[in-house]
Amino acid sequence: MLRAVAFDYRDTLAEFRWDEGLWRRGVEALVAAAGGDAGAAGRVGEGLRRRFAGTEGDPAELDYPAAVAAALRDAGIDAAPAAVRRGIEAEYRSWAPARHVHPDTPALLDGVRALGLRSAVAANTFDPPGLFRADLRAQGIAGRADAVVLSCEVGVRKPDPRLFAAVTEALGVDPGEAMFVGDSVRDDVLGAAAVGMQTCLATWYRRDPESQGRGVTVGTEPLHVVEILERIVESGRAGKI
Repeated sequence: MLRAVAFDYRDTLAEFRWDEGLWRRGVEALVAAAGGDAGAAGRVGEGLRRRFAGTEGDPAELDYPAAVAAALRDAGIDAAPAAVRRGIEAEYRSWAPARHVHPDTPALLDGVRALGLRSAVAANTFDPPGLFRADLRAQGIAGRADAVVLSCEVGVRKPDPRLFAAVTEALGVDPGEAMFVGDSVRDDVLGAAAVGMQTCLATWYRRDPESQGRGVTVGTEPLHVVEILERIVESGRAGKI
């Protein structure tokens, strides 16, 4: 019986639009807030890109404060932990124009609750958890979800099974009693299915090419997911009569 639903954040509940201009401004803000010279921003950015590339295929979440401290140090900026933290916070705020919550996200989460299901947000992110959670509150998401699970706090990224175990634990359900909804076949669908969760591929922002030829449940719009959940819940009730 379905008791809970977990949602990916990026390209599911919200869209994140990469922008090179914002990237440069973010690094510049980071360097300035960390007390470095503006001329070092290019070197710091290059150092961060190298460290991003080095994490590909690694299930462990990037230790972003350590990565930033190392990139600053390589550029000749010896920043104390508090300065590194200020830099990361300044960079995070610079990316605000890139984050866009889907207009139907509140109705989606309200629809889940109306069905008597618990809900969670589960995101791969190395962003400061306090700032990320504050954004979720401001976006009207945190108040509608029963749990928030972040890879930067768990220490591993989807599709690592430990991330999904943290999700079901936070929701207080067994894997077979939960569905995971996300836009990535590898991270969200296959990862969740491997631990026994039901799955739904979110395609309203993008259609993962890996979905071709796979018999996966697809949600074409946020409210379409509510319809899918309604059918599952009703079929479960019918089975109990």
